[in-house]
Amino acid sequence: MHGPIHERWTHCDDRRRPGRVRPRDVVACAVLAVFAGACTSIVVQNSPGALRTAESRARFELNCPNVTATVLSEKVIQGWRFEGSEHTIGVRGCGREQVYETFCSDASDCNAISQTGRVNALSDLAP
Repeated sequence: MHGPIHERWTHCDDRRRPGRVRPRDVVACAVLAVFAGACTSIVVQNSPGALRTAESRARFELNCPNVTATVLSEKVIQGWRFEGSEHTIGVRGCGREQVYETFCSDASDCNAISQTGRVNALSDLAP
């Protein structure tokens, strides 16, 4: 086959050869990886800070130096000009428990807010 049709087909066939990568495909994959990584990694990056913040507040509110915190749930939150993470954290210590919603813009900037507004004694909870 010769002529313009054959040349066009050959050009298309060249793009589909295994092992040949176009620069724009590499750029598209890199951009996608950055966005996908940013959505999931902010929660992972902020989780230690969220735990520290909830533990610190619980030590004060429970009047207990030894507390144990557990992440109950976490998610990415996005607002206008803001991206961060939200962590629901349960804290137990000295026979009591408390649940906090912890919001972080980064691992060193977190705020823990009491979810229930009261401290529960573990002995008062139903089994």
